[in-house]
Amino acid sequence: MMGDTLIAARFVLTIDLALLMGLPLFWWLMGMQGRRRLIILLALGGLATSAFWLLASAASMTGTAITSQDWATAQILLIMTPIGTVLAIRGIALLATLLLVALPRGTQWAILPAAIAAATLAWTGHAGATEELAGSLHRAADVAHIWAASAWLGALAVLLHAVLTLPATSSNVQRIGRMLSQFAIIGTIIVATLVVSGIVNGIMIVGVANLPALTGSLYGWLLAAKLALFAVMLGLAAANRWRLSPALERGPPRRPLAHLRLSLLLETSAAIAIIGLVAALGTLDPMA
Repeated sequence: MMGDTLIAARFVLTIDLALLMGLPLFWWLMGMQGRRRLIILLALGGLATSAFWLLASAASMTGTAITSQDWATAQILLIMTPIGTVLAIRGIALLATLLLVALPRGTQWAILPAAIAAATLAWTGHAGATEELAGSLHRAADVAHIWAASAWLGALAVLLHAVLTLPATSSNVQRIGRMLSQFAIIGTIIVATLVVSGIVNGIMIVGVANLPALTGSLYGWLLAAKLALFAVMLGLAAANRWRLSPALERGPPRRPLAHLRLSLLLETSAAIAIIGLVAALGTLDPMA
């Protein structure tokens, strides 16, 4: 039960911080007006879920329920481990996000502290435990992985909201098609970053020599599920880019829009499932 609570905390926190960075990034790339209230809610949510994650981590260490918290352990985590520094940096970044959003055109500038807040996730998983030069390389790859995943999730959220809420007029459909086309180059960079950084992370966590041992471990099965879902996302993204996007720009709108709606629902569901798997993988010993 304690492990489930920690996984849930990691899952919610990762989605929150990924959207906090990914949404304003996509709005900026597309020249769209950002939604300040949503960014404020996500920044406040990041503060709340960070506190929840700290309590869940302390409860997991002591084997107690989160409702019967050992406050001494939470204090030790804050003072005597890098977790305190990570949470301090994240808290400052989230507060900076809130301040910037209050300024004119501040939603665009909020991308910077939001990216810092998302990057702190790299210090709360396997990358945070790697030491010396290898640790620096591991965390750099993990940060790149987190940023690329955040950009993809933010794009999916905006596009899915558009296809679910906008009337299926020719102008709206063509606008969505243009958004897909404009995002194509960025999407290619995102995928390349995810692949390269994922390979580096895998080598750092498991090691090439230990790959055969993963076949009989829970970590190996969850990792295989993650890679399978990633392949599904790649297939759906390719279909969106090469089939549905040109069809949307040509018209008639209704049939390709229905196909795109289903594709984005599946792609977003796969992304959420991957984040759930990542939340669980971060709590496991690969060799156990």
